Amino acid sequence: MPRVVISGYYGFRNSGDEAMLYAMLPALRSRIADLEVTVLSRDPAGTAGKFGITAVPRDSLCRAAGAIRRADLLISGGGGLLQDVTSLKSIVYYLGVVILAKLFRKPVFFYGQGVGPVRTALGRMLVKMVANRVDLITVRDADSMAELLGMGVTRPSLLVTADPVLGLDPALVDREKGWAILAGMGVKGRPVAGISVRSWKEFREYKKAVAEVADELSGEGWAVLLIPMHYPDDVGACREVAGLMKNRSFLFERPEDFLDILSVTANLDLAIGMRLHFLIFGAVFGVPLVGISYDPKVDRFLGLLGLQAGIRVESLDHKGLSRRVQQVLAGRTQMLAGMQEWLAGLRREALRNAELAADLLNKNRKSEFRKQESE
Repeated sequence: MPRVVISGYYGFRNSGDEAMLYAMLPALRSRIADLEVTVLSRDPAGTAGKFGITAVPRDSLCRAAGAIRRADLLISGGGGLLQDVTSLKSIVYYLGVVILAKLFRKPVFFYGQGVGPVRTALGRMLVKMVANRVDLITVRDADSMAELLGMGVTRPSLLVTADPVLGLDPALVDREKGWAILAGMGVKGRPVAGISVRSWKEFREYKKAVAEVADELSGEGWAVLLIPMHYPDDVGACREVAGLMKNRSFLFERPEDFLDILSVTANLDLAIGMRLHFLIFGAVFGVPLVGISYDPKVDRFLGLLGLQAGIRVESLDHKGLSRRVQQVLAGRTQMLAGMQEWLAGLRREALRNAELAADLLNKNRKSEFRKQESE
């Protein structure tokens, strides 16, 4: 029975990362028979119960090492694991897991990762030192590949694929449940604008601009739904926007269940978002998108869909955001047609991650079998 350990930002109540795992598991299982998966998680019980897999505490060296030692492959990803914008700790942790796997002579696959920014000299040195020793790397955009090449990562195969969530089968998401949730909140007979914001550094004016545009939409007959993607981190920012509004808005207060957020997003008529995976969710379900860019990954994704870059959070004002929203709504038919064309290719690339993982796993298991025979 093939065994895989998956390392990522799991068990932190971040809907984007949970959805990545949700998309990865069926993709891997459809290509690897009898696959046994263990996930390194902050909340092992929650992860195990939600996904029907084995999970161990990500901060327990003994438990993590035991799982990796028994595994045939370590998958690191997906997500933006290798960046030091929030903290250098992210790079140290995720590369530390890779080093542990290499000490046990296990193959390592960076799976559809978004890389960077890595700005510290130490961070760049660590990425170069460790990434050059893994077996295969796929990244979710060309800029991530450029980041790795710029740090001197050249030894393993480097391939551009796509974010794992883009491989999600929309049929796995219960749209009717999402509509029932919205109806239960009192959203009936109106178009729904979903807004996802987060706090970012010292900037505050963008929240006022978002609130003013939300009031405009409300005044035009829209229901405005604020959706925290990371619980509880984003709840305060969403409540702050709601508090700045003059008209009524709705706050989605069940962010601990990423499946509910997916099902609600499937019923939106407009998505205005800072969080990358909120925009990805919207794209998967054919929702017109307006991006607010706080990180290069937002613009990278919008560019993959042939869309305008997001409005920078530090320069966001009411006039600019309102104009962008009206442009998107006026051109929604053309936008969605173009998005669907790009999404078909991105879905294939997202699923290619799983195919490459299966190939690497099978190659390694055959090599181990031949080694045992020769002994």
